[in-house]
Amino acid sequence: MLFFGQKIISGKVINSGEKEWIHVFNKTYNKYTITDKKGAFQISVRINDTLVFSAIQFELKEIVISKTIINNMLLSVFLKEQVNELDAVYIKPNLSGDLLADSKHIKTKSVITAKTLGLPNSHVIPPTQAERKLYTATHTGGGIIPVETIINAISGRTKKLKNLVKLERKALVENTVYEGFNQIMLDDFKIPEDKLFDFLFYASADALFTQIVKTKSNIIIYDFIKAKSKTYLALQNEHPRASPRSMN
Repeated sequence: MLFFGQKIISGKVINSGEKEWIHVFNKTYNKYTITDKKGAFQISVRINDTLVFSAIQFELKEIVISKTIINNMLLSVFLKEQVNELDAVYIKPNLSGDLLADSKHIKTKSVITAKTLGLPNSHVIPPTQAERKLYTATHTGGGIIPVETIINAISGRTKKLKNLVKLERKALVENTVYEGFNQIMLDDFKIPEDKLFDFLFYASADALFTQIVKTKSNIIIYDFIKAKSKTYLALQNEHPRASPRSMN
């Protein structure tokens, strides 16, 4: 269904190499599609809409739809490859080649931290937001079990918070996806139950992940997760013993 002023344009990612399953997201009107094996796609747009292109192997790119693009109904896109740069290494003279021996002669500066400054409780790791919520749901002052704790236990809220802590520790940004789509991921997308967290971690590595979830559109989220599940399972078949975290 097209709204006033909208047109369906054809586009193509012109990079060489792998260009299937690149996510194309109209963040102005929450429209979403993916590229085929040739990098081609179609999506409905209006003038001044913003398209976001995202894939693990490419840097995020945004394109604002101009009148020229609308008139031509065609868009060619070149994406910059994602490069992980290493810190610069400086070679100095008078080195023996023995890393252990040479490292003893390297002068370093102490990093200023709460611990080096002697601040109280500097050794304590700050709890995450989910951990704070979990603590509130299960503790109270004076050693008395609060009524809210009992209610939480009965309602399952405490269990959900524990799951949220687990997700946070695994860097899974959006608990919404897990709670709303875990059964779908198992039944429809055939993600093994013991791989759900790994799969969500893999999906969340996509720069579009958070924007997709923020749309709160079950259809858009479903399509995104479906596309991700296919590439994830393909990676699993190629490297059955490897974690996707080491493949991204």
